[in-house]
Amino acid sequence: MKKILYDNQMFTFQRFGGVTRYFADLLYNLPSNEFVGELPMVFCENHYVTNTYGREYRTLSFPENYRIRRRIYQIANRVATLHALRTGGYDIFHPTYYSPYFLPFVKNRKRAFVLTIHDMTFERFPQDVLIYDRTIPHKKKLIKEADHIIAVSENTKRDIVELLGTDPSKISVVHHGFLPGGTAAPQLFDRYILYVGERKGYKNFFPWLSAIRGLLVLDPTLKIVCTGSSFSTAEREMLQKWGVANSIVHIAANDAEMASLYRHALCFVFPSLYEGFGIPILEAFSNNCPVCLSNASCFPEVAGDAAMYFEPQNAQSMYDTLKEVISSASLREELRTRGAERIKEFSLQKMVRQTCDVYRKVL
Repeated sequence: MKKILYDNQMFTFQRFGGVTRYFADLLYNLPSNEFVGELPMVFCENHYVTNTYGREYRTLSFPENYRIRRRIYQIANRVATLHALRTGGYDIFHPTYYSPYFLPFVKNRKRAFVLTIHDMTFERFPQDVLIYDRTIPHKKKLIKEADHIIAVSENTKRDIVELLGTDPSKISVVHHGFLPGGTAAPQLFDRYILYVGERKGYKNFFPWLSAIRGLLVLDPTLKIVCTGSSFSTAEREMLQKWGVANSIVHIAANDAEMASLYRHALCFVFPSLYEGFGIPILEAFSNNCPVCLSNASCFPEVAGDAAMYFEPQNAQSMYDTLKEVISSASLREELRTRGAERIKEFSLQKMVRQTCDVYRKVL
């Protein structure tokens, strides 16, 4: 039995998020006859660990602010991970983010480590990176030192090779696997377009909204429902200036509500200029939701012919494509049918199997 040691980095940082969802799905679905996974932590509030997979860890109720609480968690969990690294009772180390703190321990123990690269967003859009953020140099160092790299899309692999000169034979592409969720909440809104996630910079939300706002003005019953963080004061002022404030709805949705939002939307729209993979595409497919995407980065690789595409820097293309989707019930039904087929390419079992193939390469 080979032991795969994971660390606490993102499980401490995130309560929800694609990275921890990926690692939890991997860790708790390894083939039990060959691999066992270990996640040394003291404290954890990550939804996928505690709710999806029912693992129990300690939590604190004070301080109320999670950002402060997680600083305490980070210290305690780092001690637990360092203890596991020092004792050396593992065969492969698979960190969940890019801090290089573990390198001396892995090298001294002569243990292999595998690194997953989810995207090269910071490297493609360095203007959006905070001045004190060390992700770019840390990631570069770990990519150089890793025994093997997992890229979550061919697009991400190409970016690693292009931007860092990494040997492509060192990189295996393993697409995300998707585990369908549970029951959906009752319908929450009528006649709406769904937007999921953050809205900053490369996400291209406001250029897209500017391009399609005419549809909202012409049809006051049409809404855009947004998840992610609440709108800032500056954002709300912009919506008022554009005359669409009453057409934009924000909701902090739980899992059941998210399933409902996908299932009853006219379509899900992802106007981003760049993503490493785009898990919301699979969420939409799984919930029978028509998908409308940027013709950019990994999106055609993930969605294939199961989505309608627009040029993300062409206002007319964004307007025309969305208008076509929301105006044609037959097109939406065709997209639902194609999405139901496309999602079959991204099973959780396939993702785990291909990741285990990578583990075998470095043993």
